[in-house]
Amino acid sequence: MDELLDKLPLISYGLAAVLFLSISLLVLANWRGQLRVGLLAAAVIMTTIWSALLASGSLLPVLAPFREYLPELLRDLLWVLFLGNLLAPGTAASSRALVRWGGPAVITSFLVAGLASQYGGAPEFWAGNVSSLPVFGALIAALLVLVYLEQVYRNSRGAERKSLRYFCAGAGGIFIYDVFLYSEAMVSGQIGVAAWEVRGFVVAMCAPFIAVGVRHSKLWATRIFVSRKVVFYTTTLVAAGTYLTTLGIAGYYIRIIGGTWGSVGQILFVSAGMLALLLLFFSEQLRAKVRVFITKHFFENKYDYREEWLRLIETLTASGDTLPLKKRAIKSLAQILSSPSGRIWIKSDESSEFEGAAGWNVESSNDVVFDDSALIRFMRDTGWVIDANELNSHPERYSGLKGDDLENLLDDLAYVIPLINEAELLGFVALSRPESLTTLNYEDRELLKTVGKQIAGFIAQEKATELLLQSRQFEAFNRLTAYIMHDLKNLISQQSLMVENARKYKDKPEFIDDAVATVESGVRRMRRVIEQLQQSTRESLSERIDARKIVLEAVSRCSDREPVPTARLCEKHVLVMGNKERLLMALYHTIRNAQDATDSGGTIYVDLLDGSDECRIVVTDNGKGMDAVFIKERLFRPFDSTKGTQGMGIGAYQVRETARAMGGRVDVSSEPGKGTVFSFILKAEA
Repeated sequence: MDELLDKLPLISYGLAAVLFLSISLLVLANWRGQLRVGLLAAAVIMTTIWSALLASGSLLPVLAPFREYLPELLRDLLWVLFLGNLLAPGTAASSRALVRWGGPAVITSFLVAGLASQYGGAPEFWAGNVSSLPVFGALIAALLVLVYLEQVYRNSRGAERKSLRYFCAGAGGIFIYDVFLYSEAMVSGQIGVAAWEVRGFVVAMCAPFIAVGVRHSKLWATRIFVSRKVVFYTTTLVAAGTYLTTLGIAGYYIRIIGGTWGSVGQILFVSAGMLALLLLFFSEQLRAKVRVFITKHFFENKYDYREEWLRLIETLTASGDTLPLKKRAIKSLAQILSSPSGRIWIKSDESSEFEGAAGWNVESSNDVVFDDSALIRFMRDTGWVIDANELNSHPERYSGLKGDDLENLLDDLAYVIPLINEAELLGFVALSRPESLTTLNYEDRELLKTVGKQIAGFIAQEKATELLLQSRQFEAFNRLTAYIMHDLKNLISQQSLMVENARKYKDKPEFIDDAVATVESGVRRMRRVIEQLQQSTRESLSERIDARKIVLEAVSRCSDREPVPTARLCEKHVLVMGNKERLLMALYHTIRNAQDATDSGGTIYVDLLDGSDECRIVVTDNGKGMDAVFIKERLFRPFDSTKGTQGMGIGAYQVRETARAMGGRVDVSSEPGKGTVFSFILKAEA
């Protein structure tokens, strides 16, 4: 155990040296002469040297004064110089020199005094009694670095502060531990051995945060390129070293507590651990997860997602593009991977088959992919993007899917992207092989899946729009049919009444004249209905209408029932523009509804009122009336009738639509038990 503890400084500080050496190489490889990057490189290199010297303490004790004090203060000095350079441009000119040189001057003074103290015979800067001057100097230097770090972070703005947090957290962690270490030493008069030896692990844990901060921050005025392979193997090496160290410590404890069988147990435990490590190294899945983790957290994204999003939306919604949406969908996916062509399959509404819907730079496929096929089951269950090349080389990654399942999709097939909308597989796109074929990484797959979902949303919206248009066409057809049926119902009522009266009055000449007039009116109205059907519209050319004549004719037609309506007309002839027949039928329906709601002893008045620029036709009855809820929610709702099977529920709706078509409106006021006032408000002609 003592031997292991003796090697603990070598392990901890050695690990820190390796990590900071990697950061140093990366910064130097991307240095283009910028002062800030140069100071950063110097600070990181000095941290590497300091860690390496502390790691070699047991091997080269002759270097103790340099290893313990001079490198540490030089490290702190370079960090303060670097941070002061970051702060200086944002400070006032009068304090710029103080910011740049104040902190370094303090550390330099302690450095000189410490060197004099060291070579003057003061105790070594290690465990045991220590000189207060070196400890105090190291404490002040660590505090200065923390002050400069806090000011750098506080004076950063917006997105830059977000990227600086990793750098400040990593560097701050190192110097916060130094403050703790030397503060305790100032109080107790000695530096704890355990705290000193663990210090290297603390520095090593902070190194990755500094690396991430250096990579992402723009304050260094350079873009650091980090090789993914270098980071992958460095991370693997560090992880393996940490694992082996832990394994060795655990094995040593097994040896101590195992008694006679302790040595055997140690050998078996360490051997099993080494075997497990080898298996992990050969695990393709683990290696892939490590690569994804490193790429996500240590590198910039492969794609500029803002540009990709704008290009996708522009491709899908471009008004000048004559391509149908489905072809534009293929194009938007092909642009990401530089694929020259592709096809799209969409699930049929009538069956569970996926039909070839379109092709981009290639003809659409006539082949059908069935819902129970292996390809559809795989995409529905996993939602994965299929890489045909990977499928052929590593079929075990695709849960039983085979290359034969992709036959006939596309010549030179490379990728298959599912189109998923609300957890439902709406279709899929097959893309041909691009010129530079590469295996898809996690970022390619995530982008393709996301774009596929967006495209699926557009296609689902297009299908919903088509269904809505069909629904509206059927609605228009049904509305026209309802109008015709409503007119036919009224004609049949007239004809039925005439047939019933014929038994009594067929011998009277007056009845014959009325019957002929009724039939003639019905023929005329049916002829107009046929003309409107031939014109495929309910509207006809507007004409000037004498409102007095319309009111009188409507009252006359409704005088065959009680209560008989009474017309009350203004003296002036009022003219309106519209369809004469529709206005007459609207007024006729209104009076009929009033008669249906009023007892035979009641009253119905039809008033024609003349305003300055409008015409009012008001139908007033003292019948049953309606409440406000019925007027608001049911009166004008088509196909909602209170007359049971005897009514179509179209009359009030047709009345309102007639008034609107003439540029007017309908007002209704009513109270249950007191009657209703139904007003046509139309624009009057001069």
